Amino acid sequence: MFKNKVILIIGAGQIGEASAIRLMEDNPKVIILHTLTEEESTRAIANVRTGVKNKKTLLRASWGNILVPKDLTYTKRGDLLSSNEKLDELLNYYYANLSNKILENSALYQIIKKWKPNLIIDAVNTATVVGYLDDPYSLPRRVIKDFGKEHGSNWQIQCKLILSSAIIPSLIRFTQVIEKALSDFKIESYVKVSTTGLGGMGVNLMYTHGDLNEPGMSSGILGKVSAAGIFHQLMWSLSHTPGMNIKIVVPATLVGWQSVNFGKFRSHGKNPLKVDNKKVKKIEYGKNLEPDKEAKIYNKYLEIPFVDSGENSAYSLYEMHAITSLGQMESITREEVAEAVYESSNGSTKHDLLTAMDYAALNPTYAAAFQRDIILNKLNNIVNEKKISSIATNNLGPTVSKQLFELYVIFSICGNSIQKILKTSSKSLSDNAKKYILNDNNLRSQILSLGLPILFENNEYIRGSTIFVPNMEELNSLSQENVNKWAGAGWVDLRKNRITYWKKYIKIANDGLLNTIKTQKVCLETNYYAINSRNIGEILGLIYSIQGGKRKKQY
Repeated sequence: MFKNKVILIIGAGQIGEASAIRLMEDNPKVIILHTLTEEESTRAIANVRTGVKNKKTLLRASWGNILVPKDLTYTKRGDLLSSNEKLDELLNYYYANLSNKILENSALYQIIKKWKPNLIIDAVNTATVVGYLDDPYSLPRRVIKDFGKEHGSNWQIQCKLILSSAIIPSLIRFTQVIEKALSDFKIESYVKVSTTGLGGMGVNLMYTHGDLNEPGMSSGILGKVSAAGIFHQLMWSLSHTPGMNIKIVVPATLVGWQSVNFGKFRSHGKNPLKVDNKKVKKIEYGKNLEPDKEAKIYNKYLEIPFVDSGENSAYSLYEMHAITSLGQMESITREEVAEAVYESSNGSTKHDLLTAMDYAALNPTYAAAFQRDIILNKLNNIVNEKKISSIATNNLGPTVSKQLFELYVIFSICGNSIQKILKTSSKSLSDNAKKYILNDNNLRSQILSLGLPILFENNEYIRGSTIFVPNMEELNSLSQENVNKWAGAGWVDLRKNRITYWKKYIKIANDGLLNTIKTQKVCLETNYYAINSRNIGEILGLIYSIQGGKRKKQY
């Protein structure tokens, strides 16, 4: 089908690479792997080349931002937002009426013009880039907060930044450019790999809580969902245009994984430094939450066993257990997504969202469940070999991280015995949890290095050099109300009331298991493995399901 064809893959991450490997079986003439940076494109070519026997197909590197004017293609995000001139150029590109001048100035149009491909596979997570990385809420909230201040920010720059983070103008401009490019260069097919925004789950998703302190799903994440919805509708309209062969493939689950590693990892765009602090302090209400100068910052990075998950950076052993557990996001392999992309490129509508919005989504698979066991076993082997626990990376949000650490401590001090947890008083568990934290240097350092303070009874706590919650835009006055709010969002809370909370849900989960055994029912809803394995990732996933944060369908 694609022999001697030219194929442009935009966004050569794990799905883009897998798609290239699949397409090379047809011996295309050239595959262009376009990424944001030259380093990423070079790495993608190396990965694809090692994955196939085909030596005839040429692989070409291409890189740069496709959502900006061509003069800003290689401009870093920070440099773009800090320059008044560059902001003016970006805003003119987004907001001016479409014209030949705007079209010729488009980075995306110029890339397509250069390569003139027969097929375009767009695997960029556009919804994340447009609706989440440039969160359309955080900046306006800060500007609104500063209104009326005598020495406020530069309002002109602030307003330009707000306009640059708007979802609709950038997506409309993208749609206009892609329509003209598909028509002008007679592109045979455009296949978009998109997203549900929430891994196939609903707004009851637990893994993004803590991004912003507001009830339910954060508006930042809903910005990503909104961007996906707007984009899908724009593409649907475009697909009804004569001559436009457009399909959208949507994995409605967590997509695959890459290598299993031990060492430093990226969390929220950077490698966290190792931090520790054994000094317990009293919370002094009425004072501000200031950096703790006694926290020790090591001249090395935090290292744990982790699995590389492509654009999502890294997940710990227990994060991977939780997010892929039954009733949570579960998973699909990148090879299965690549196969759906390949079929769609060949004309199949089986997985095309635009053909059947309700039936096209790729759901969790048994193949991925099998591979998941292999990956988790490898990760567990590294944990045993290195004698270092793999609990959290903060890449599923501070709330998930702090909950995993809390469960880990509770189960550890009770020897993984659920009966002991339920029979021991919350006060005794809280006291023992404090001793455990103070004696386990490695565990304590992991928690503090991720910016998660540790809270004990009697207003005592330990914190690192930086704190993830509250963020810099929030009031940070130490009050009982604020401490409780922060503890719920991103502090490892080992107070007796929090222990009681966990005992309640552990009992509910355990009673559900006992009832299943008693009635001799095969019940996937109860998830026997989660409780029987004593795996805190599985248990957290089960508790989320009990609390209402589960998939609409079970497979």
